[in-house]
Amino acid sequence: MMGAMATKQPKTNSAPQSQRHKELRTLLEYPEVRSWRTLMGAFKAIFTRLEKGLMAEDCSVSRFQILFYLYFEGDLPAIAIARKLVVTRGNITMFLRRMESDGLIKPIIPPGQKRPVFTLTKKGTTFFEKVFPPHIERVRKLAPALNQDTLRLLRSVGQSQDI
Repeated sequence: MMGAMATKQPKTNSAPQSQRHKELRTLLEYPEVRSWRTLMGAFKAIFTRLEKGLMAEDCSVSRFQILFYLYFEGDLPAIAIARKLVVTRGNITMFLRRMESDGLIKPIIPPGQKRPVFTLTKKGTTFFEKVFPPHIERVRKLAPALNQDTLRLLRSVGQSQDI
């Protein structure tokens, strides 16, 4: 019937809240937990927008990261790239093969070594030099400029081995 339109009810959590649930919810009130949740939300929002910008230039985040490290750090073995991207050796092999078949990188075996290192090709260098400046512009628009004390604090958190 046209006249009897249902109104949309706001979505609520209909699960009964046990005492344990209430206790655990209070853990979210710690200032450190609020900070963590805020940082994670900001990271997700910025990462999503940056990823979208890279994809518009036909470049995945993983591809960009590999190009970035090879461009600024020079030739690297697959295991070093895997560690930097925090992926498995199997995953990095797949990425590297794809980038090699696209002509962006090539493996070379340095004298006296058995395992190859990967280097940018001319095409890879040209591609990175094309996508890097607009990526940096997106970063500058999205990310806040943090003061040195905040940056030091965040770096120290990243280096902590306490857990």
